[in-house]
Amino acid sequence: MKCSLCGSENVEITYDGRIRNGGLGQYTDADVKMYRCMDCDVIWHEDTIDDLGQYYESREYRQSLEGSSDEADFYKKHDKETLAKFQYTGTEMFRDKIVADIGCGCGAFLDFVKGVARSVVAVEPSEAYRTVMNRKGFATYPYLDEAIRDYGNRTEVVTSFDVIEHVADPEAFVSGVYRLLSEGGQAVIGTPTETPVMRRLLGEIYERKLLFSTQHLWIFSEKNLERMAKKAGFEKIRFQYYQRYGLGNLLGWLRDKEPCSDIKDIFITPTLDAAWKSQCGENGMADYLVMYLMK
Repeated sequence: MKCSLCGSENVEITYDGRIRNGGLGQYTDADVKMYRCMDCDVIWHEDTIDDLGQYYESREYRQSLEGSSDEADFYKKHDKETLAKFQYTGTEMFRDKIVADIGCGCGAFLDFVKGVARSVVAVEPSEAYRTVMNRKGFATYPYLDEAIRDYGNRTEVVTSFDVIEHVADPEAFVSGVYRLLSEGGQAVIGTPTETPVMRRLLGEIYERKLLFSTQHLWIFSEKNLERMAKKAGFEKIRFQYYQRYGLGNLLGWLRDKEPCSDIKDIFITPTLDAAWKSQCGENGMADYLVMYLMK
């Protein structure tokens, strides 16, 4: 067995059991092996989807992940987290710029960005969602390579959240981001981490019920993300951890051993919750890692 990312033979099985298959509460029938490369630190699993491209283009993918491929349902589910993405980016980086969002769903994030950007580019494999964005007048493409043909070396900002862990070839993905960007352009790439405090406290329960998923082909760390970025040509690279879920979510997990159990308690004030999230981020124990790149 060789590492699917760096080719090293220094590989171990880090988990062997049922994992999440689609939305919360859905699991594989059979056990799935999760591998860790001891050199580049990436975690990945055996192939469980035959034709990945066709799967992401289909309604089945969004249906299994979110329970619906309907535009209105997408906004209901993602409006709050769409606004939360601005904590990773701010708004000034988009002003008067050509901005591309890769894996953008219905384009909810771009709906806000277009108010300050010069123009927006949407990259999304789902045909149903591309239809929605075409209706909005976005420059829309199913895949990164197709966007590069029209916007290569002239896109000033690229964002991509919760996408790189889904792609078959993450090295090609990061290289594509580099080719899409103009000189001096910036990219912001976010992905779940393997180091959240909940994994440390709950171990296999958290791994099986949330962290490991058939649709997340990879789990990355700073080490392997930086390696891919440097290989693509980036020299200016930095990372920041963010805790997306609050203290009540952690307590719910500890109480019920299930996701989406959120305890509401008078002692969990907004100040306390913000302080706890900040500490998770500062200590590298948060559930989300953002890579900032400049070409």
